[in-house]
Amino acid sequence: MSRIPLSAKSIKDWLTLFHGGSDPWLACLWLENLTDTFVYISCTEAEKVELAVYHLRDQAVTWWKTQRTVLGEQDLSWLSFREAFERQYFTAAFYLARRQEFLSLKQGNRSITDYNTEFSRLAEFCLHLVAQDNDRMFRFTQGLAAYIRLKISGCPVSSYREALDRALLIETTQQ
Repeated sequence: MSRIPLSAKSIKDWLTLFHGGSDPWLACLWLENLTDTFVYISCTEAEKVELAVYHLRDQAVTWWKTQRTVLGEQDLSWLSFREAFERQYFTAAFYLARRQEFLSLKQGNRSITDYNTEFSRLAEFCLHLVAQDNDRMFRFTQGLAAYIRLKISGCPVSSYREALDRALLIETTQQ
């Protein structure tokens, strides 16, 4: 017997329904929320798919019915579901635009916290560029405001976390 109806009821406030549509950011947020929820509940790969499908509505249900026909009735892994979902809702143009945003990201007049949030959000689309902590640190520091980058260069940092902490400290002392 599946535990999904019970799990779905217990997490109803955490998850939103996904209706489909053409906004890749809505799809991205829904998928992130769903994936984050799996951290908190213990479920099998098949149950993850079942829980995701349980939260589909409207156009997304139509998409899923087509996928089930294409993929067959075998047990579908979460990875297979996610790949099919991303192919449908995240166009190549969407990924390309996010990568370009990441490559041109600058702190500008944002706080370090806001810059770091945006940096982390966009880095998800360029994991190959930030796979190593040194690469992540380098990309992060290159986008910092010039006065912060200059102060950080005076005392070299050895990790992304150290660069972030140092930038936050510099920002705090400047205010």
